[in-house]
Amino acid sequence: MAATYVKPGELGLNPEKLTEMLTELEQTVEIHSISVRFDGKVILEGAWEPFSLEKPQMMHSLSKIGTSICLGFALDEGKIHLEDKLLDYVRDELPEEYDPALEDLTIYHLLTMQAGSKECCNNVWFSKLTRDWETNWLKQPKIREDIGKAFHYDSGCSYTLSRIVTKVMGKNCLALMQERVFDKMGFGEINWLTSPEGHNTGGWGMYLTAGKISALAQLLLQKGEWNGEQLIPAWWTEEIGKMRVVIPEDEKKALTHYAYHIKAGKEIFAAEGAFGQYLICFRDYPVAIGITAGASEYLAADICLKYIKEAVQIPCEKENLEEAQEKLEEKLVHLTLPKPEGDKKDTNEATKKLLNKRIVFTENPRQIESAVISTVGEELKLELTVAGEKKILFAGYKDWKCNDMYPNDFTKRYHAVSYAFDEDALYLSVGLLNTSYREEYCLWVNSENVVVGTWRPNVTYLPAEEDMTWKFTGTFEPSCIL
Repeated sequence: MAATYVKPGELGLNPEKLTEMLTELEQTVEIHSISVRFDGKVILEGAWEPFSLEKPQMMHSLSKIGTSICLGFALDEGKIHLEDKLLDYVRDELPEEYDPALEDLTIYHLLTMQAGSKECCNNVWFSKLTRDWETNWLKQPKIREDIGKAFHYDSGCSYTLSRIVTKVMGKNCLALMQERVFDKMGFGEINWLTSPEGHNTGGWGMYLTAGKISALAQLLLQKGEWNGEQLIPAWWTEEIGKMRVVIPEDEKKALTHYAYHIKAGKEIFAAEGAFGQYLICFRDYPVAIGITAGASEYLAADICLKYIKEAVQIPCEKENLEEAQEKLEEKLVHLTLPKPEGDKKDTNEATKKLLNKRIVFTENPRQIESAVISTVGEELKLELTVAGEKKILFAGYKDWKCNDMYPNDFTKRYHAVSYAFDEDALYLSVGLLNTSYREEYCLWVNSENVVVGTWRPNVTYLPAEEDMTWKFTGTFEPSCIL
């Protein structure tokens, strides 16, 4: 998948504006990595530590681009048509009782999120089901008068399209993408989550890096052609990004409409995922962008649109070009997310109470049942029991220490940890590198010898807590109290 790197200035782009873009992105949203291509060449690529350009992150709804591409294969081969009725493909999965409005639904309605869904059945909704995802989704009531007329986002549409593609093509979406796209682009093996029955989720759960995302965006800009081979039907790449249905309350954003399982605006179209992930294609410029993130605000596409246009339209003064390029490269080398709040690597009398004793915790969002914390040189050693499994992690002082915590599980393999103390507490920052999640812990011992803990994530699907902070406590095992 190797791409040619070219300095922006050599292509007539203003590196000052690209530096400003990076600055506004990191000040406005929590971005984890970015890859920008101009005319097929990489002009900017970087990651905010502890996240990296090498370790794939789970895509949320950005994954829908894969389902859309696979539907294009089926359409191109005449194995399915947009006007086909949904029920012609899912009658075997129908529950005994279902909303008769399902009889009205077509493939086009699912593809454009105009299926009249009352509820957005996202990955959290589906993860609560232990079986029969399709049947359970088909039980959901519909707003019949909205079918084909109004936008109702629902990842159940994506799962259903994934199931239908598998039926008509004889292979699931991942197998199709791996064989027809990923292998030919040099991506290597790509992972994509499945339902309990083994079907690709369709609407979420593909694992990609920013570089691979920008390469897919470039493939769309090249009308499906890669290294002289037509990987995606050209006509389908032209249809994917056309504006189809208005997205309510998004009229002032860069992406105002829904297209074929991605979003679209006048100047860009993009696959967008929860927590600010993006695959962005520009309409008027040969620009392709991939972004991974853990952001609560969906602003990255608008920021990129603003500064890319300026980088193209506002030239850098020739006498400043070399210095501007050096500043951009310097910034890319030193990208990092915030490290722990404390300013000490050593313990004092207050924080020493936390060390070398087994702490048993009350219920907490990460299911950390117990911990033994100790120092090993300048690193902190964390011996944990997490959801019944014993794990050992190391944290660097004001530095990210990467731990291969689940070697056989691509969904949560790498955890990077950094620590610091202050006069009263231990602070830990953790990056779950295969996800959008970064979290902060604070632990201290109160006057009653109880460990008090807080957990604060960057983003979460959990019901909101005040200040996005969850509190829990811990007690020392009696035999461990000094």
